[in-house]
Amino acid sequence: MRKRTFFILICIASLFACSKPKLKEPQSSMNSWMNFDLPPADKTKAAKLNLELGLSYLTQDQVSRAKSKFIKAKELAPDLPEVHYTYGYFLERVGENTEAQKAYEKAISLNPTGGNEHNMYAAFLCRQHQYKHSEKEFLKALEDPNFNSTSQAYENAGLCVLQIPDVAKATEYFEKALRYDSARSDSLLELGIIKYQLGQFNEAKEFHERFAKLSKPTARSLLLAIEIARHFGDKNKEQSNKILLNAQYPNAKVTDILTKSRS
Repeated sequence: MRKRTFFILICIASLFACSKPKLKEPQSSMNSWMNFDLPPADKTKAAKLNLELGLSYLTQDQVSRAKSKFIKAKELAPDLPEVHYTYGYFLERVGENTEAQKAYEKAISLNPTGGNEHNMYAAFLCRQHQYKHSEKEFLKALEDPNFNSTSQAYENAGLCVLQIPDVAKATEYFEKALRYDSARSDSLLELGIIKYQLGQFNEAKEFHERFAKLSKPTARSLLLAIEIARHFGDKNKEQSNKILLNAQYPNAKVTDILTKSRS
């Protein structure tokens, strides 16, 4: 399966701001027993700080330190859903998928209608190739009126059902994602490829052009550009995209964009 940012940290990134200053460890003089004498609101705040620290350590591949922070967060706020789905992501990252699923499900049990909880679980299921189950969870996330990542969830659902492949549903989800956010680059590129596959070359060109205005070229976007230029007889664009493709992605093949599998 093609690596996708949404399959990694997009759900978590929307909950913990990436632009914050570097986080500092809590003062070492604070003994663990003191944490449990804190008021509930302060425990929640401390738990979220530990989650942020854990994620920061995880991005640096400091797995043991990350785990200690996630466990501390669970001790501080065992009823906080994000503690469990963030720990679930950690468990998945280290290959403990069975335990990871339990953690995601625990988060949902604590907040059954929560959009973030279902969105995180859906992304996990898609990474486990449980595409239809994943789709259902994305749709449950969208039922939450307070869930504010609508375009992201629709795009994620589209990317997931495309692996089945269910091109009709994927098209529907990508189009909905763009209604909420016209700058969803993955949706634009995938729709461009779908339209190309269907022989709708004018629409494929339009989606690709919109994608190109927003994102740096990828192997698949360059492959699509080559095929579109060839169809319209634009030799200059075809050649310039081939040169760029060969320079940046020498092993890419034009047939890659014709397959339903996003490998």
